[in-house]
Amino acid sequence: MAWLYLKVLLVGVSFLGCLYPLVDFCFSGETRGQKPNFVIILADDMGWGDLGANWAETKDTANLDKMAAEGMRSPERDCYTDVALPLYENLNIVEQPVNLSSLAQKYTEKATQFIQRASTSRRPFLLYVGLAHMHVPLTRIQLSAGPQHRTPYASNLREMDSLVGQIKDKVDRVAKENTFLWFTGDNGPWAQKCELAGSVGPFTGLWQAQQGGSPAKQTTWEGGHRVPAVAYWPGTVPSNVTSTALLSVLDIFPTVVALAGASLPPGRHFDGLDASEVLFGGSQTGHRVLFHPNSGAAGEYGALKTVRLEHYKAFYVTGGAKACNGSTGPEQYHEPPLIFNLEDVAEAVPLEPGSAEYRSVLPKVREALADVLQDIAHDNISKADYTRDPSVTPCCNPHQIACRCQTASQTDISTSRNVGK
Repeated sequence: MAWLYLKVLLVGVSFLGCLYPLVDFCFSGETRGQKPNFVIILADDMGWGDLGANWAETKDTANLDKMAAEGMRSPERDCYTDVALPLYENLNIVEQPVNLSSLAQKYTEKATQFIQRASTSRRPFLLYVGLAHMHVPLTRIQLSAGPQHRTPYASNLREMDSLVGQIKDKVDRVAKENTFLWFTGDNGPWAQKCELAGSVGPFTGLWQAQQGGSPAKQTTWEGGHRVPAVAYWPGTVPSNVTSTALLSVLDIFPTVVALAGASLPPGRHFDGLDASEVLFGGSQTGHRVLFHPNSGAAGEYGALKTVRLEHYKAFYVTGGAKACNGSTGPEQYHEPPLIFNLEDVAEAVPLEPGSAEYRSVLPKVREALADVLQDIAHDNISKADYTRDPSVTPCCNPHQIACRCQTASQTDISTSRNVGK
């Protein structure tokens, strides 16, 4: 049994409830040859259409577009200087409030220094960068090149693209042959922020838009769930390829574990899959089924409201998210569900319930939903109560508008939710 030392850096900001700490640890395991390095970069609230390689109207992601050409891509209103949220290094807050004007530089310096140190040590490493970009609040950025009338969103998008490019350049200089770089986002743009939100591209959720409200972030329309994804590993990931396989951010964990030669923790089920065959082997087979929970729109928070089955999507609940114009779509429950064939990329017209296509798909949707509900019921489920753990509520200054502070009356209200899947 040999010892495998894995240097790990997770860097980021505790941003609107999303905590990205910095940690460094090692673990033991059997080594079989050289282990790969991993660089995972997660953008926040970045629309599918914000990546120029996806959407020709976008002109602000030259570095990501270059990475997409060299790798694989997958179909996955205020401006501030400071926010009262903490910047973490390991388990310590190193800056609060965070100065947004220097945050990109801090990300870049910390990431590139870590890559250099880890590469020099000749030990495999994992770098996870959880960006505050492109979530509001945005910062005022003065760019030396390009049109001076660029919007705040476009300027911040270009800043994010630049920092990703610098991280990739560092990988190329010191660890190119053995490093897998994976860039993606958490969800689509926050439409109610208007000009401070990104682009959903062609995934406009027209059925919902016509009802009123947003079909983007918080919702399970394609504009809310389809995000940019670029995989880069020269000589291993094929270059200039677009995959049509249905993948999920849930797949990052099992894929990295498998590539590292480790095993998933036993005694529980994982919704993600090892995407190695898609990324390296040319397979176009990913998930057959995905389930989308409510993330703040209509319905019970966290409850499954939409089933993705191959190229179909079935909605049991719609509405509830605010659009730029202030409208909120009416909360509607659908039984039987609305079903869209996603060849209709705008999700404009659902299948007619009396059609042969609808009657063929509906039993498969019901079976898939029953299977996942049974899986959840019989899996190991844990709960986290974020009102009672001081380590996840480090920011509580009621005079800072970005803080989410619990009042005396609020602390008695449970906000626990299932996190065991």
